[in-house]
Amino acid sequence: MKVEFEKLISCAREIFEKAGVPGEEAQIVAEELAMANMMGVDSHGVLRIPQYLDEMKSGQIKPGASLEIVKETPVTAILDCKQNFGQVGARKMVDIVEEKAKKNFMACALSLNANHIGRLGSYTEELARRGLIAFGTVGVYSVGPMAPWGAMEPKLGTNPISWAVPRKGHDPLVMDCATTVVAEGKLRAYVQNGKQVPEGWIKDGYGNDTTNPLDFYAEPKGSIMPMGGKISGAKGSGLAIMADMFSVVLANDDYWSWEKNGGVRYAENSVYLMALNPEAFYGREVYEEQCEVHAQFIKNAKPAEGVKEVLLPGEFEQNMAAKRRAEGIELADNTWEGLIEIAQGLGCKWSEGLEVSKKENRFVGY
Repeated sequence: MKVEFEKLISCAREIFEKAGVPGEEAQIVAEELAMANMMGVDSHGVLRIPQYLDEMKSGQIKPGASLEIVKETPVTAILDCKQNFGQVGARKMVDIVEEKAKKNFMACALSLNANHIGRLGSYTEELARRGLIAFGTVGVYSVGPMAPWGAMEPKLGTNPISWAVPRKGHDPLVMDCATTVVAEGKLRAYVQNGKQVPEGWIKDGYGNDTTNPLDFYAEPKGSIMPMGGKISGAKGSGLAIMADMFSVVLANDDYWSWEKNGGVRYAENSVYLMALNPEAFYGREVYEEQCEVHAQFIKNAKPAEGVKEVLLPGEFEQNMAAKRRAEGIELADNTWEGLIEIAQGLGCKWSEGLEVSKKENRFVGY
């Protein structure tokens, strides 16, 4: 099913508003999810809507909660998101970091009591578009789906890391990746499409290799391999641990709050976002010119056999966004029909008269 970008935003926004989310927050979340789909990152797109609605019902997400800066210096801030949507908190962090970095040449912000923020690269990219050099990571203060290197028991989150830099005359360079071999949301997408995952991605709850994504979600819970897989997984595991140290630990968040609540997991993410102002060095113009020189040096590398073009970080997603904006966003049938069912249950006007088939495994969650 192909859906236009603006229509997807509108559909998602109405779902959230009908579920009780204030209009401005509903718009922010809808935009972030739809943009992820447009950039080809479907794992962080509208398939997350059922997850968010469930978390609203459980009390994990609290729409309308007022964000509060609980500690601040000229170059730092800690933002308590009060369990509001992660996207709402992350956008606020972008504004905080930009203001401080442009005034004081560098800045970082931390969040606590934050929920899933969607695509981390969205926020580092926005800082780069505002002329800053950005870095971000996300830690999880509960048991996540990654088993540390050498262990079979999941402990760590998929803890993404992202860098973004401004580029003269082009979209920013953006590196955004999980510290696991694959983001958990991509496993959801494989379930929805009824496909097996590649070998080496996941283990079942007994430590056995598997290609069935449903084994990951079964009890006991499975695990995702660290970035680097069986050969170099110590790298991904180490990065994930350090992501926690830069986010959850630095923010003094209650790492074991989920355990104290009898296993109930509340707003479980902590975000670290940092920016450098190139004016503190040789200036934005010089930096962007040098970025372009280096980018072209990389682009001019001779492609390997079967490779059409050497891509820079973020180019795949930017190319996909241009294609999907022009042709429509391709959604899995399970995703689209699942959204229709939710919308009809909430009384959304856009879903009136639409028919769906009856299928299992429309949506799964860890």
